[in-house]
Amino acid sequence: MTSSAYETIVAYHEATKHHFHRYARSAGYMDWANQPNPFRYYEGAEKIPLPILQDDPDLPYDDLHSPPLSGPPMPLDLKRLSSFLALSMGLSAWKKAGASRWSLRINPSSGNLHPTETHLVLPPAMGSTGGVYHYSCFDHTLEQRADLPEALWPEMESHFGGAGFLVALSTIFWRESWKYGERAFRYCNLDAGHALAALSYAARLHNWRLTCLTGAGDRQISTLLGFDRTRWHPLEEEAPELICWVSLDAVTGAVPRSIPDGLAQSCRAQPFRGTPNPLSAKPVNWSAIVDVAEAVRKPQTDPEPEDLAPIPESPIPVDRSAAEVIRQRRSAVNYHPQKSISTETFISILSPTVARPGAPPFGVQMMPPCVHLLLFVHRVDGTPAGLYLLVRQLDHLPRLQAQWHKDFLWQRVHEGLPLYLLQEGDVTVDAMELSCHQEIAGQSAFAVAMLAAFEENLRSTPYKYRHLHWECGMIGQVLYLGAEAHGIRGTGIGCFFDDPVHRMLGIEDRRYQSLYHFTIGHPIEDKRLETLAPYHHLDRTRH
Repeated sequence: MTSSAYETIVAYHEATKHHFHRYARSAGYMDWANQPNPFRYYEGAEKIPLPILQDDPDLPYDDLHSPPLSGPPMPLDLKRLSSFLALSMGLSAWKKAGASRWSLRINPSSGNLHPTETHLVLPPAMGSTGGVYHYSCFDHTLEQRADLPEALWPEMESHFGGAGFLVALSTIFWRESWKYGERAFRYCNLDAGHALAALSYAARLHNWRLTCLTGAGDRQISTLLGFDRTRWHPLEEEAPELICWVSLDAVTGAVPRSIPDGLAQSCRAQPFRGTPNPLSAKPVNWSAIVDVAEAVRKPQTDPEPEDLAPIPESPIPVDRSAAEVIRQRRSAVNYHPQKSISTETFISILSPTVARPGAPPFGVQMMPPCVHLLLFVHRVDGTPAGLYLLVRQLDHLPRLQAQWHKDFLWQRVHEGLPLYLLQEGDVTVDAMELSCHQEIAGQSAFAVAMLAAFEENLRSTPYKYRHLHWECGMIGQVLYLGAEAHGIRGTGIGCFFDDPVHRMLGIEDRRYQSLYHFTIGHPIEDKRLETLAPYHHLDRTRH
């Protein structure tokens, strides 16, 4: 079964690679009349409006990547839950150009298509019963899908070591495949990684701690969220991705990364309310996505231990609040090709991408780091242009040196950060060509290709195909916020030529694969666009 699943993943991954002579299969055109609705509702479910707040938590950005502080737990109420969701999965703004208007969200998404949905399991509080909820980001409300018995919560708190709640993510593949065809499965999982990091940051803003329950299986999560009893419209179902426990007391001991048996049994016995709204007139069935989604389904497992080493703090202080940076995150469309950044800024942006114990976002304890950053350095003052590698897990270094091109320098260039110069010289054209000829990859200050330890993870645990993409998405979220904090911008790039990246490094097998590209620089703003407040369309009173 595992061997068959691995072969299905490899077949999908190879078929969805872009090549210089051929792109991965998609519709080949934009069927605008059939574009899926980016907002999911559960019609008939009771709605609980969340207050729209004017004040955010005042955590400084410099503390965002530090473990939570000791002190009394911040309690859960409607206001804090509203803030947590608004600063992770909520809307960040609306853009308007002429008669066209579209929303942006705190968590980025490939093509702004947003396949990721948010669900919560909440205790009896805030004037409502405990239960299972869907978060509707368009109107910033909770939709109650099921009640849960009050007697369940003492068992929950005993299992997890204190008060808290569950938050889960799911994916609607059709939202991405409408535009990107077969390759969309990759993008959906990158988006889930961005969303997981956004949730981790939002928990840190409230001095809570978010832990990914990596022992949970997909079937468990489906039962918990009522997916197995929901009447989905064809090809518009939600697939479970992950579930996390949010500890209100952030400095308690280790959280068991599993779902208690009593919770799953209670959810199985409850009726679920609400009918999912139809998203599109004629969803298209991409059978390759159906096949790979089945191959990477996760069973219940024992959680993996993590081995994270501390790294130095960012060398440049940022005099901004974390919430301000999070709200202002945007994707750049074009960069100034003549503008550069300092080496200190470069190191400050890269530093939080290396996982540290207890620190967001990698402190969610998903899995040991398996992704390294290949850096195309173009315009960094004080750092020679060239090809660099940030080794995010140092015990991988000997095999990287043994397996990649023999003429690479492997010269360490920073005392605290495991950053190595591989090859000096102008790599702007290489960066553009490898990222589907996109100029932003070469006109930026630097570009990134994320290389994941592929074969060794997937042969024995096929579901880690999703996890590797999540890790890349989490790294992307760190880079987005780091760029924004230092007055520049980032852009995620899902279109790249997979195997030409590998050949550039001397990779001739599947031990490492490129899964995500990214680029950072000085943005050129489009002043024709008008920006509107995220919830300007709602009439309810602001608190």
